[in-house]
Amino acid sequence: MALNSYGQGIGTAIINAGGNTYSQNNVTYEWSIGELALVETMANNRAIITNGLLQPTISGLLNANEFLIFPINILTPNGDGNNDVWVIKDIEKFPDNELTIFDRAGRTVYHATNYQNDWMGYLSGKPLAEGTYYYVIKLKKNSKSGIVKGFITILN
Repeated sequence: MALNSYGQGIGTAIINAGGNTYSQNNVTYEWSIGELALVETMANNRAIITNGLLQPTISGLLNANEFLIFPINILTPNGDGNNDVWVIKDIEKFPDNELTIFDRAGRTVYHATNYQNDWMGYLSGKPLAEGTYYYVIKLKKNSKSGIVKGFITILN
């Protein structure tokens, strides 16, 4: 399991989707699942929990760090006003950010510095195909740097 230098990995646990508590290595995780969503990620200074089409997975134990942002995992650029742009909650706390999004072949489909929650899933003026894309977000704050990696699914 890859975590940045601010985290400590403890393994992965598969959890049934009802919400509850789970203990591993003397650490207790508590979670609940709010509104039904295709993919929802919840995080605090102890754990990141992602639930969605499959069972939720606890991905590791985190120390509280200053690079906590909340990228939404879904983009539906169909003009209905919901998820039409890719939102990274709290990205404004890191104006010195650099975002790169890749397709499955590793080709860059989007790149921005000081991302402003304005990407609509387009490449060269044309909408990207439905599918999963991968992102790397480089963050800087107080002369320290961090990296956040993950995926986004585009549904047209």
